[in-house]
Amino acid sequence: MEIIRKEAYKTTTWKGGITRQIFISPTDGDLAARRFDLRISSAIIDNTESDFSDFRGFTRYILPLEGEITLFKNDEYIPLSHNSFYQFEGNEKVRSENTQGAIDFNIIVRHGITVELGIFHNTQFTDSRPRLVFALDDCMIDDTSLAKHDTALLTESFQLKGKAVVVE
Repeated sequence: MEIIRKEAYKTTTWKGGITRQIFISPTDGDLAARRFDLRISSAIIDNTESDFSDFRGFTRYILPLEGEITLFKNDEYIPLSHNSFYQFEGNEKVRSENTQGAIDFNIIVRHGITVELGIFHNTQFTDSRPRLVFALDDCMIDDTSLAKHDTALLTESFQLKGKAVVVE
């Protein structure tokens, strides 16, 4: 198991706030060049309105962690839930309105790459598929503590005690 503390995330500034890159594959992937298969990040959104960047050839998933986020797509008003991911295509024109300082969790995956994701609470994982666990609250992976918004990378079975996003 590899633990990545939130203080160690690579942080970049964008026109709407700050993004913390949690994971990118391959490890030498490049977001700006769109040279990656999977990227997981969390943004702290300073602006109350923003437009999503074009990620043609990718599927996106978003989950609000703190504050409220509403998406606007094709004249549709989509308030996001704190309990489930919203999925959309990377080339769709999407605008958001949110409370200032809202925090989100984002997954961008290249077409042709399959990911399974969900929010889990007190769950036993019995196989050894590679998984990323992002702590939504302070939690435990077996006997290891994860603080809120820390990440664990695992390739073995484990017991989750608490609430986390799990990406396979």
